[in-house]
Amino acid sequence: MKKQRGTVYLIGAGPGDPGLISVRGRDLLLKADVVVYDALVNTQIVDSLPSAVRRIFAGKRGGKPSKTQDAINRILEREATRGLRVARLKGGDPLLFGRGSEEMEFLRTRAIPFEIVPGITSAIAAPAFAGIPVTHRSVSRSVAFVTGHLKSGDSIASLAIPRADTLVFLMAMENLEKIVAAMLAGGQFTQATPAAIIQDGTLPVQKTVSGTLGRMVALRDSHQIRPPAILVVGNVVRLAKSLSWYKTPPLAGKRVVVLRTSGQSAEITGLLTELGATVVQRPLIAIRPRSASLGRIDKLWLAPFTSIAFTSPNAVDIFFRALFGKGHDSRLFAGKRVYAIGSGTAAALGRFGIVPDAVPRRFVAEGLLAVFPKDLRNENILIPRASAAREILPETLRRRGAAVTILPLYDTIRVAAPQCPVQNDDVVLFTSSSMVESYYSDKQRSRVRIVPCCLGHITAATLRRHYRGRMFVAPSATMKSLVATVVKAVRRTRRGESR
Repeated sequence: MKKQRGTVYLIGAGPGDPGLISVRGRDLLLKADVVVYDALVNTQIVDSLPSAVRRIFAGKRGGKPSKTQDAINRILEREATRGLRVARLKGGDPLLFGRGSEEMEFLRTRAIPFEIVPGITSAIAAPAFAGIPVTHRSVSRSVAFVTGHLKSGDSIASLAIPRADTLVFLMAMENLEKIVAAMLAGGQFTQATPAAIIQDGTLPVQKTVSGTLGRMVALRDSHQIRPPAILVVGNVVRLAKSLSWYKTPPLAGKRVVVLRTSGQSAEITGLLTELGATVVQRPLIAIRPRSASLGRIDKLWLAPFTSIAFTSPNAVDIFFRALFGKGHDSRLFAGKRVYAIGSGTAAALGRFGIVPDAVPRRFVAEGLLAVFPKDLRNENILIPRASAAREILPETLRRRGAAVTILPLYDTIRVAAPQCPVQNDDVVLFTSSSMVESYYSDKQRSRVRIVPCCLGHITAATLRRHYRGRMFVAPSATMKSLVATVVKAVRRTRRGESR
């Protein structure tokens, strides 16, 4: 029996900001078996995908080593003929100067099904973020998009300049001198025509340089503009003075390395991205549930316990998914006291309909002990937790007279052969002691100058055994607190750099 061919989805990733990908595009990426992505795709989109999705980089950047279009076509054919769902992820829109049409033609000749998912093009989005509308009823009633890229051996004569009130050139920086000369020779525009170059459009580090057409080459050089950048020419550029709206966020240009899996880091990644950070997700540890422990969780087994103490959001999530998966619900907690080690754990309980009876001010085991009664005789306490954890909580509860059962729900394991490219001055987030130990298991990483931010003083104490420089510790064990600590760390380090 002949194997059914998979479908190739040609998806526009948008202009740069990861939030500007379409809902349809995002849904297809989450369901894909393999993603083949270009250099202009924001890596945060790729990093946030489930770990089961295979990733193939097929970047094409001018003047740099890259896969040929024939090689990319062969990859698409190979993966689709295996019956896989293939997401071909391209920067901007797949059919606007993105060679998506050539890939469509190739797939059609091979009888491979495909679907097009349009994307927001930087030709419109980058000017919009700079306060430049490409059309305006009283200024510009037409706009033309032009590629500034010339094929090898082509002369500037092959570059036809269309007639429109506004021209937007993509991939224009390499041939900017020739493009400006061609426009001036055409007679539609003059040396004094307003123009702007926009670099890294829609990203927090977006840079806009405005002036006249005759000065664009000099402005490109003096401001050290590099690709990706677009050129906008026309009277609409003047509107930027009154319509400019985008404000540079506080973490713009700062890389923040998150060492947790995408499933665990969605909240903090979203918060950091809103503040303009470039988030690099490189998980060093993973959570592996223990099936034997999960099998114990049922109505009869839970009945004797008078109190349950949760010491992490992971424990909450794994515990309740196992409980609900067996057809039970939160009513089994009736009559039991529930303790949460911190606000993050309390929030996780809230998602399953449980409001904890007590949450300590200090989000550590010692703080949790402070909210327990001193006399615990006749108490039967369950502690669902990681397999490796500090013993101060159960040992102290036993000394107070309680019967204590530890339920090791999961193991924290190191990701095999972790790839963690950390650069000097990166902010690195440490949310557990095991994460610290995993990070410093690679001696090369210990030589990189970082700005460490820790979730909790226990994690900070572990880090201090490896790191002697300045570190920042979140005052409470929540993602919002950790993000606020990142903002504080970046402000202070930048002040130090400016002195």
